[in-house]
Amino acid sequence: MNVLYVILSCLLLLTYSPEISNASSLNNGESLMKIRAFDHGKFLRIVLEGPEVLIGSGKVEQGNEEINVKFSETDFTIEPGKMKLPYQKNNDTVIIKLKNPGDIKVFSLDEPSRLVIDIHKKTQNTKEKKDNSASNKDKTRTVNRDDEKTTVRTKDANLNDETKKRNKYSEPVSFLGPSSAEASTIRQKENTDHEKHPDDNNTSNPEQQWSEDGVLLPDTLKKAWEVMKKENNPFRAIAQLSSSRPSDAAYLAPYHLLYGDALFAAGNYLGAIEQLRLAYVHASDEKIKEVSFFRRAEVYSKLGFYYEAKLNYLIFIRDFPSSKYIQKAHLGLANSLSETGSFAESVEYYEKAGRSPEVLFNMANALQKLEKVEEARKVYANAMIADSTYPERSPETYFYLAENLRMTGKPNDARKLLQAIESGPFRDQARLSLGLIEMEEANFAQAVEYFQSIVFTRNLKVKVNALFNVSLAYLKQGKLKESIATLEDVRKKYIDSSLYDEALLVLSKLYRQEGRIKESVALLKELVYGNQPPKEAFKELEEILTEQSARKETGAEGEIRFTELWGEVGQWMLDASRTDFLLKIAEKLRPEGKPFVQLCSWLAENAQGKAKMTAALALADHYAALNDLQAAGQYVNAARETGKELKVKESSDVILRVESAISYAAKNSEQALKSIMAVKEFESKDFKLLADIISDLKEQGVNIRHAVAFFEKMIAKSDGTAEDYIRLADILYDLNEEKALEYYRASYEKDPGNEWAAYRIGTIVDMPETNELFGRLEKGDSLISRVAKTKLREINLLNKIDEVYQ
Repeated sequence: MNVLYVILSCLLLLTYSPEISNASSLNNGESLMKIRAFDHGKFLRIVLEGPEVLIGSGKVEQGNEEINVKFSETDFTIEPGKMKLPYQKNNDTVIIKLKNPGDIKVFSLDEPSRLVIDIHKKTQNTKEKKDNSASNKDKTRTVNRDDEKTTVRTKDANLNDETKKRNKYSEPVSFLGPSSAEASTIRQKENTDHEKHPDDNNTSNPEQQWSEDGVLLPDTLKKAWEVMKKENNPFRAIAQLSSSRPSDAAYLAPYHLLYGDALFAAGNYLGAIEQLRLAYVHASDEKIKEVSFFRRAEVYSKLGFYYEAKLNYLIFIRDFPSSKYIQKAHLGLANSLSETGSFAESVEYYEKAGRSPEVLFNMANALQKLEKVEEARKVYANAMIADSTYPERSPETYFYLAENLRMTGKPNDARKLLQAIESGPFRDQARLSLGLIEMEEANFAQAVEYFQSIVFTRNLKVKVNALFNVSLAYLKQGKLKESIATLEDVRKKYIDSSLYDEALLVLSKLYRQEGRIKESVALLKELVYGNQPPKEAFKELEEILTEQSARKETGAEGEIRFTELWGEVGQWMLDASRTDFLLKIAEKLRPEGKPFVQLCSWLAENAQGKAKMTAALALADHYAALNDLQAAGQYVNAARETGKELKVKESSDVILRVESAISYAAKNSEQALKSIMAVKEFESKDFKLLADIISDLKEQGVNIRHAVAFFEKMIAKSDGTAEDYIRLADILYDLNEEKALEYYRASYEKDPGNEWAAYRIGTIVDMPETNELFGRLEKGDSLISRVAKTKLREINLLNKIDEVYQ
């Protein structure tokens, strides 16, 4: 992967840097290498320059009178005419002949990529030279580029005499990196011809001059830097720096940078932030700006000022995208985002921060906090391969790794890790998780013990979680009162908790279970009035409304009348996703008038499909019953249009019913009869309308035999109610049809308590059945009971008269 990254980087570099591209590659695809050598008196410098992939693979071996530089590839060509020493290319190796062999030091430089070999002349006496020559004959020395960091960071004490003399006064000395002026000069020199290349003309050793940050400090700050870095005494360094502020404005930036470093090392983070700010303000060199800005972001993070750290990291990534600290900046930004709760965004930056164990584990922790447990599991697995000991050094990682095991179905493995957390910042969270494991395994008593052990924790989030879960454990144990008491505690004391809404929802269900409907509805209203009402609250309200819709009057304490409940919460239930439920509620509200009209009007305007048409027809039926034929007609037309759009055929029965009702209200009974007789599937209300139409036609003197026959046909097909049979029987009774008795008896069988059916049967049949039926009826207190009682007396009187005259 790293090799691929290097290759891609080189390709991008070649693409966006025409100068380098032209210098490093040929048209035939081979890499171009340049070799040059310069004698600096005390040492000879050989420079090999070329593409980073080629130069980075170079390994140097020192022979007796030659230097062999071996590369990982053979496809390269050496530019002729620039090398003063004899050399030859043998496949993947460049062999350079030496007249005066000596000790070599190897290091590399970037932009452009260069492998630098310094051959230092030996200063031993003749005898030592001979001894060394004999002992070191045919001895080879291999130096890899991996030694670059060690070589480049050699201390100033090893600088050659010429370099020390030159740097003694006003020349900057390399401790933290280049000053703005010199860094600019160096960059300018690096872009000149080979004869003036900095690695050729600089008589000092770069490994002694350049530090990891690439910032140069003036000689006046050297002592303070050595005190802090070598003696590890930031307090003494602070004392020296506070009394030696440079007067030269050019040195203020490195001074404040070093001062900030010292204050940070001494634990004075706020002071460090101020000094790093001043370093950035006074810096004209981009390198100092880069270093100071990055370190200030790190100090903010160290202080726990994560919002400030986040902002600084974002600006750093924007302004210094090519910085060597860029991955650290992405990591710092990701950590800051995670600390401020932006876990999803933090994962994006963890993906840009490299593949170190710290990055992988922190990314997995963020995914676990997002409850993306499967993704987190995979990242944890990769991280453990990279460093299996990391969780032991990170309490947070140790806990969330255990949480991931719990949530991915490995409770036993999770339990082992969680039980080991006996102290530290995640102890209470571990006990909470142990309680959840016991809950999942139905060990409710043990779960209660775990939850109760942390209800006094200072971690408010953990405390509320413990209270909420102990209430659920009580509920599982059948301890309803204890569960309610615990949830009421959450409701009263922890209104800002993330579990507050969930606690209210559970509490409302428990109130409902106890029959405390008003209190249950009050909690649900509080939930639905919020900015983000939970869906479960609406579902609970649906169930309560459905239950209460059958209750017309207020009953026991805690109950609430259905229409009053709808008036309180109905407006929050209006949603297109609940149209089926709303249609049922509309039917229950039909006797209430205005609430019914309001709900159906909303459905006719906002619902979709069949629900829209059903609501329009319900309104048409309602207005037809009120004899408002114009309104009824409008809604019928609206229903018809919706039916055409949906290509709904089965809805024609509904339209025919409404049209029949409109015609009947308009005294056009014959048209009403035609419409109702066209209905294919009869309902109970259709029989009532048909009976009304037949009665009206009879009064008008119209022959109703075919209508009565249709009635008999449909009631046999649909098996109507007791009332439907009575309607048909009454029509036949008025027509003196003997069939009337048959339908009265059918009604009485369906409803033995129907007094009218019993009375009619009693008037038709003979004794003793008449006496039996009227005898039952006279015991009641209704009008029919009194009529039956009178009728029974009349029959008894007639019987006595017959006995006298017989």
